[in-house]
Amino acid sequence: MIMTWYTAIFLGLVQGLAEFLPISSSGHLLLFESWFGITDGGLLLTIILHLATLLAVVVVYRKQLWQMVRHPWQPATARLLLATVVTCAIVLIFHEVIDQLFTVTALPYAFILAGIYLLLPTIFRPKNNNDCKINPWWQAATLGLAQGVAVVPGLSRSGLTITTGRLCGMSATDATDFSFLMSLPIILGSLLYELLRGGSIQNLGVGNIGLAFITAFIAGILAIKFMLALTRKIDLRWFAVYLLLLGGGLMIASWF
Repeated sequence: MIMTWYTAIFLGLVQGLAEFLPISSSGHLLLFESWFGITDGGLLLTIILHLATLLAVVVVYRKQLWQMVRHPWQPATARLLLATVVTCAIVLIFHEVIDQLFTVTALPYAFILAGIYLLLPTIFRPKNNNDCKINPWWQAATLGLAQGVAVVPGLSRSGLTITTGRLCGMSATDATDFSFLMSLPIILGSLLYELLRGGSIQNLGVGNIGLAFITAFIAGILAIKFMLALTRKIDLRWFAVYLLLLGGGLMIASWF
């Protein structure tokens, strides 16, 4: 099925909004692509829409990124590099398993697992450490591991990494900032990998892909500061409830 212009706008809005909440934008895109009958080029569409919202992240974090460009040999840059290496290692080792999980049938279980994981800081109530003195290198590696696992649709990347950061003793602000910054090289690498292995947008319509990209970028620019502030200030358990209900609802629907 060729994607229509209104479907492109809708998917762009979904990505632009869901990327900044711990609810898995890739999972929601996969779900809606299935409902709309988009079967060809879906993975590449997901990556392109992620790239659009990552540009919004670049706009918001432009000062921090510019400092890293000007002063590349600094601990913050090295920790992001470490997290990226760990993520790439996980994806390369388990890429065959991950590819098999890019299905709608796996989404309910992934949503439920993500919802349960988001509840862990509420249960264990980890001690905040605003100064990040609890071995930041170990924290970076652990968040890289979480990001690698979250490649599976339905396992929210931001949800898993922010929650992991909180469990590792990072403050909500530091965990959120690190989560979004460490996503940049991973999504760019994923886009390059998909293009090199022959991902196609022919059946989606080049113009509609562009429309979806622009919509996601604009939605991200308008929503990121609000969403980012929201995830820093409110308890993630409310997003966990949403994921548990969504996963449970999809699981029940699959029985009929």
